Amino acid sequence: MPLIENIKSITQSIYSDQICYKRTMISYNQAIEIIKNSIKPMPASNRDIKSGYGIIAEDLIAQSSIPQFANSAMDGFAVNSSETIEASEKKTIELEVIGTIFAGESPPEDSSTLSAYEIMTGAVVPNGFDSVIPVEQTKIIERDGRIFLAINEQVSRGRNVRLSGEDFKADDIILQKGSTIEPHVMMSVIANGIKSIKVYDTPKVSIVTTGSELDNKEGPSIANTNGPYLEACLRRSGIMAHQNFHVKDEKNKIREILEQAIDLDSDMIITTGGVSAGKADFVPSVLAEMGADILFHKVWIRPGKPILMAVFPSGQTVFGLPGNPVSVAVGLRFFVNQAFRIMQGQNIEPRMKAINKAEYTKSKKFCFFAKAQTSVNAQGVLETNILSGQESFKLKPFNQSNSWAIIPEDLEAVEKDQEIEVVPLNMGESINP
Repeated sequence: MPLIENIKSITQSIYSDQICYKRTMISYNQAIEIIKNSIKPMPASNRDIKSGYGIIAEDLIAQSSIPQFANSAMDGFAVNSSETIEASEKKTIELEVIGTIFAGESPPEDSSTLSAYEIMTGAVVPNGFDSVIPVEQTKIIERDGRIFLAINEQVSRGRNVRLSGEDFKADDIILQKGSTIEPHVMMSVIANGIKSIKVYDTPKVSIVTTGSELDNKEGPSIANTNGPYLEACLRRSGIMAHQNFHVKDEKNKIREILEQAIDLDSDMIITTGGVSAGKADFVPSVLAEMGADILFHKVWIRPGKPILMAVFPSGQTVFGLPGNPVSVAVGLRFFVNQAFRIMQGQNIEPRMKAINKAEYTKSKKFCFFAKAQTSVNAQGVLETNILSGQESFKLKPFNQSNSWAIIPEDLEAVEKDQEIEVVPLNMGESINP
């Protein structure tokens, strides 16, 4: 996405004029500030509410009161509660049943003292009546071809009646800008008569995995897990990768694929591998040669230190993630995801607090994103265990994780029972113990 006007001053205060891969490392918080100041929301367009998933670009306002009219919460008999004040076990009040009201019918206008209406669930409660007695709690008397209710207790006003505006009042905010249209939310929106909503367009994303060793048919081979992982995570968040490329560690080939991704009108390009300082790590230099503005390269984090962010002259944002699988997961979860949230009109993701259950030591320089298992204890408090096997190539501990524990740069050790921050393992989900 295009940069805001002051992005140059932000990056210049951090970087020298050296080529991208020699720039000074920055902190995670500095990287997030650059993301916040360089990404703009996607354009918004009107969409039929029944089309489903989307993130709304404006507040949804109730057009009228819901319910629009007082209606019965159950099958029974509509009565005027004031006519039951004297009812008791010793004194029976009789109310004549003068008609039946079905849901969807206009209510009758005639009423008289000491009368009642048989009424169905959802039917309009007529003027002059304010309560409904359930069918199973009534006693019916037939006399001279007329039907009466026999009442032996006072009925409270508003009993079993859904009042107009009890759920929503006109001009209430149904859903705030930046909220996701989920199936359960659609019910409230449709109930308020809203048929079209303005939602942010979904970013078009291209994935480019690099590495001659991945799925190599000519020598030692490693499975390409990064491409399918990224595509699955994006799909789970409602974003479809419209192209998933793979390219060997060949400079010209990498440039060719990046040019293809640009031609596909991608809003974002996510690359994996080739961003460190090895002889075959060509992504930073290729980006620079293509005129991309490298906003940052190398962040004080683990795993994923060599991560970079760049913007092409044509406006596409590039996130270059290191190639180790867990580094890819961290880059997606803590950098790319934050950019997606901004593109969809949302704030940076909030974090939760959890009690750390075992001491853990790390390098003080780095913000560390640790694979963790988080649960709720008997007192309803979140507890987290930082798992062993934190190396960025190890996938077995990843299978046991349901969350990330975040240990900031200024901490070298986390004590047992110390409070730390955690987030769910994947974008757009909650922690499932």
